[in-house]
Amino acid sequence: MSTAMTKIRQQPAWIALAIVVLLVLWVGSGMLFAEDKVNPNQVEKHHISPLVKVTVGRFNASEVNREITLYGRTEPDRIATLRAEVKGMVEEVFVREGQFVTQGQKLLRLENTDAVNRLASARSMLKQREIELDGAKSLGKQGYQSQANLAQATAYLEAAKADVKILEFAVAKALITAPFDGVINERFVEVGDLLKDGDQIATLVDLDPLVIAANVTQGNVAGLQLEQAATGRMVSGAILQGKVRYISSVSDVGTNTFRVEVAVPNSAQKQLAGMSTELALPLQKAWAIRITPSVMALDEQGNLGVKTVVNEHVKFVPIDIVKSDSQGVWLSGMGQQADIITLGHGFVRDGDKVEVAYVDEKNADNNASQAVQ
Repeated sequence: MSTAMTKIRQQPAWIALAIVVLLVLWVGSGMLFAEDKVNPNQVEKHHISPLVKVTVGRFNASEVNREITLYGRTEPDRIATLRAEVKGMVEEVFVREGQFVTQGQKLLRLENTDAVNRLASARSMLKQREIELDGAKSLGKQGYQSQANLAQATAYLEAAKADVKILEFAVAKALITAPFDGVINERFVEVGDLLKDGDQIATLVDLDPLVIAANVTQGNVAGLQLEQAATGRMVSGAILQGKVRYISSVSDVGTNTFRVEVAVPNSAQKQLAGMSTELALPLQKAWAIRITPSVMALDEQGNLGVKTVVNEHVKFVPIDIVKSDSQGVWLSGMGQQADIITLGHGFVRDGDKVEVAYVDEKNADNNASQAVQ
């Protein structure tokens, strides 16, 4: 025995190994007996989590017009650059920039004394040529005038008529008038300026109707039609009501979008061109539920929707935004009635069982608003 103990003392590794084996056996036996004493029912109860409590509102759908929102700008109905048609010096200017003018109103007058004098001379020459032709015809009937002389007299008369028409045109065009109702947006001349044929005089713009121009995508252009109602909201907050007057038949090469024009009555000329405008165009009607944006949520895949409750279980419903206004967002895809989680939707997922507390639709909107604040 003493020899065995001596050998063990000489090899301490065996002592350590024996101690470890004994410790493992002791710990394992304690856990085994502990598991035998635990009540299985207590284990099951220990792992059951309490249900998450959510606030749910019952929302009813309404039939609303589906809308598309476009971003465009206001434009004049038409714009014209007025130019001089004859040579002359500016003698009088009757209008200023920004002034509204009516069709036929005088804008400016060119000095035309030379044209008036030459017109008087041309008219006298015309009378002379008429007399000469009558004399040639009379002599021709008597056999004293050749056909060549008669043809020459006729040519002289036609040339005199042409000279009179040219000078009458020059005299008439010395007075420049407005071709249509509009506003003098720019004026390029002053009294004393010498103009030649083709020089710019002024820019005239017609703002009645005012045109809202925007581009619509390929997917939405088929839902539009001429004369349908449209609403524009300007950056100033002004609301414009008009009708679609033009839909392009060919898309833009770069963007594959189609130009749309909405005509808005503007007889008072209060609305201006070049203003950024949000354009709302109604499409077909759809059943939609109005909610506040705070109720919307994302699922695990990043889809936008709302979380509803069906048989005490959460159901995520992807939604389609029909339109938005100052009251909220109108969503389709949930039928004519839905139980939507308004508070607590951030703590539950699709398929979770929840404890439900119902509120009416009005209170549901208020709760959702308070949650955002």
